[in-house]
Amino acid sequence: MNWLAFSLMLFVGLQQPRGLAQLPPAAPLLGPEICGKGTYLLKLDGKPAGEEKFEISCRPDGGFSASGHTEFKVPGVASDLNTTLELDKQGLPLSSTAKGTVTGEPFDQSLTIKESTAVLTTANKSREVPYTKGTPLLGGNIFYMMQFVLARYDARQGGRQELTAFPSVKIKLERVARDQIAMAPEKTPEALDRYDVSVGLSPAIVWCDHRGRMVLFAVPSQKFVVVREEYATLVDSFIKLAGASDAEIDYSAPSGAPYTSEEVNVPAKGFSLGGTLLLPKSNKSGKQRFPAVVTITGSGQQTRDERIPLSGLEKYRPFGQIAEALAASGIAVLRVDDRGVGKSGGRDTLEKATTADFADDTRAQIAYLRSRPDIDPDKIALIGHSEGGVIAPMVASSDSKIAAVVLMAGTAKRGDEILTFQYADAIQQDPTTGPDEKKELIEKRRSLLTAVADGRADSTVPEAFKSNWMKLFLSYDPMATIKKVRQPILILQGELDHQVTPDQAAMLEKAARESGNKDVSVRMYPTFNHLFLPSKTGRPDEYGDLSTAQLSDDLLKVITTWLGKRLGASH
Repeated sequence: MNWLAFSLMLFVGLQQPRGLAQLPPAAPLLGPEICGKGTYLLKLDGKPAGEEKFEISCRPDGGFSASGHTEFKVPGVASDLNTTLELDKQGLPLSSTAKGTVTGEPFDQSLTIKESTAVLTTANKSREVPYTKGTPLLGGNIFYMMQFVLARYDARQGGRQELTAFPSVKIKLERVARDQIAMAPEKTPEALDRYDVSVGLSPAIVWCDHRGRMVLFAVPSQKFVVVREEYATLVDSFIKLAGASDAEIDYSAPSGAPYTSEEVNVPAKGFSLGGTLLLPKSNKSGKQRFPAVVTITGSGQQTRDERIPLSGLEKYRPFGQIAEALAASGIAVLRVDDRGVGKSGGRDTLEKATTADFADDTRAQIAYLRSRPDIDPDKIALIGHSEGGVIAPMVASSDSKIAAVVLMAGTAKRGDEILTFQYADAIQQDPTTGPDEKKELIEKRRSLLTAVADGRADSTVPEAFKSNWMKLFLSYDPMATIKKVRQPILILQGELDHQVTPDQAAMLEKAARESGNKDVSVRMYPTFNHLFLPSKTGRPDEYGDLSTAQLSDDLLKVITTWLGKRLGASH
């Protein structure tokens, strides 16, 4: 367990526009005015999520001493830590400590930096880790440390700058605006510098006041905010200044497209699902009763195009691309916002919802399509990505009228095995954790996940692992379900996928064929990651640096051709 790994991966946000006018000189981010006591209030979706009380002191030698007490109350990444940080006059770390609890477990770690070596001590066990001179330190969800990361930005050079925080967190910084905001109606507006900051894959917006102090750190798309206490009433004003409110996405068909676009509301269990139905304008037979496809997104609540708001993936919209390609080939496509997001209701159900409940949402979409006179009720297929690749077989195995199934990185293993692999894969990349500690941590996580999957969770298991969704995911066996699917199956898999390992495609194919399904196709893509994008390593930490965020023409052709044959599309 390493607090040095910045853990805001839970929160993702918006990238801000470029090309702004020449900015006035920035307030210094490293000087005597940043020193003093302060309190950050942590808020998630407008509700309290913790608090950080901190103090930065200016030492006589020109260096800085900082300390803080952070209570972070977000399930799954909760922590209660007392931390310290010693820095030289350039604001670079000399030593740090962190003691308290992380996800309810005792935690005690310290770091001392000498030249090109950092000595990391955890639970009284020390080891040396390489340190690159000039590298700032950023602890997991310890927000006052961001002040010294921001201080690495060269305001004279300006523009987008990249750096690495110890041990290996990629950070991108850019000063993008000088905003004016009044602390009260009768007061003169204060000048604040706004920065775009991407920590790993998590983009955020940061404001610093005229004294150079960080006063607000925001991830608007997830409604997560860290705000200095005296600015707490101005959060909405900051977000409005940044133009970071939810943008209305245009789902209409482009001019001249061979299909139309219709906004629909699909009745579900106690709420409706807002979505878009693409309908081909015509077919060769002249009949207006089209085959159709329902798309099913991956885990987490996503809007209908399956967008992922990560830095570098602003143009990623896989189901938008797939829908347009299919509609152009004569196949109608219904894609909806997941329950609780976008224009779909059901937000109040998410706390207790499971993958099985999301499968019911897919069944609701199928029922809606079958009620329409322009859709052939016997020619409806499913395309599921990731968790959607689990849901599609669930639905198809219980509905013999489903015509075909496309699985994009669908799982063949139980969730406890998948999450154990993902955790092990991530921790093996951590240079601050030794081999024995890695082995111990992986085995501990494996035991925890298996206990939850087998119904043996006790009071020592973090609450994040006790949700209805997690318990079903960890224990669910996709192999038992795929054996019941009699419809044609197309299995698509990236060979560099580090979230759903490529061996699972062959497992699904074998299980389906051995159960009597004679129409099973598999297509492996050697350079694709879990997002079905070309990559070098396939690891999630590479998602922000991919060469493209668009699905390939070859992948789209494979999907449209295979489904066209199974659904009898006439284009």
